[in-house]
Amino acid sequence: MLSKAKLPDHSILAALRAAYGIMPTALEFLPVGNDSRAWSYRVEAEGARYFAKLRRGKLKSAALLVPHYLQRLGIQSAVAPLPTAPGQLSAPVNAAFSLILYPFITGRSAMRMPLKPAQWRACGEIMRAIHTAPVSSQLQQVIKREQFGVKWLQTITRVEGAMASVRFSSDTAKRFAEIWREQADQIALCIQRYRALGETLRRQAPPFVICHADIHTDNIIITDKGALRIVDWDEALLAPIERDLMFFLGDGHAPRSEAAFLAGYGDAQIDRAAIAYYRYDWVLQEFADYGERVFLSSDLAEQVLAQALQEFEKLFAPGDVVQRASAAFQAIPE
Repeated sequence: MLSKAKLPDHSILAALRAAYGIMPTALEFLPVGNDSRAWSYRVEAEGARYFAKLRRGKLKSAALLVPHYLQRLGIQSAVAPLPTAPGQLSAPVNAAFSLILYPFITGRSAMRMPLKPAQWRACGEIMRAIHTAPVSSQLQQVIKREQFGVKWLQTITRVEGAMASVRFSSDTAKRFAEIWREQADQIALCIQRYRALGETLRRQAPPFVICHADIHTDNIIITDKGALRIVDWDEALLAPIERDLMFFLGDGHAPRSEAAFLAGYGDAQIDRAAIAYYRYDWVLQEFADYGERVFLSSDLAEQVLAQALQEFEKLFAPGDVVQRASAAFQAIPE
């Protein structure tokens, strides 16, 4: 988030001392990320540096356990939470907030520092290792499974209902609703294709693997030594390989980058319908997320709402996610 949580710093510092046994000397809020329920901090303590994520609401167990499990399998690129003194992967701050502590990775995201061909190949190798990892019985109990074609529809229905039933309290909400009406036909087409593709995949029942599910280039960190680290496992789930591959194939990357990725990933039968489905899944996620922030949330700063409006409008721009989803749909073989 761009603005700090409504929680005093001394509460976070106390949780760090009590749960992790560290003595922080500095706590710096980092205005990064696009999750309206999470806030990031840099922690300095006794000559060490940490990355702390403050989260409001119920934690997703899989977000903590999946990278921890993958590290135990030897996949060191997966950045996992550090354990508390009692061995837990998170710590309560109060009834509303929890804290997760990670090693601080010095480097830049692949969104800000483009990957070299060798690093694209390494990405392919890492994703292959993740996708071929066995699923432990513990993970089976906590990780969600892809449901196909239903995830975002309830929220979108609530957003549309809110837009139809309220008097807009701000220019941001008014403009958001205007864009939604202007793009109504496009939004309806996205929903129709999402449902149809989801029904097709549900019938086909493709094999499921461990997926990061949000592995855009901002979640790939290039360390100062050139190694790759994968962060933010909040959306981890069991799904077809295309859930992750759609971030690497047909997502605006250069053909030689895609070729290098595939060289590292190895042989795979890629279902173009599944790629298209996940492109529309991403589109609907954006519709739902930004609409929820503007119309269904009551405690977000105006700066956050203005950013949601700006990002929502960009979705329909040439080359952005709506157009890329349409291109993926057109690429499905007859």
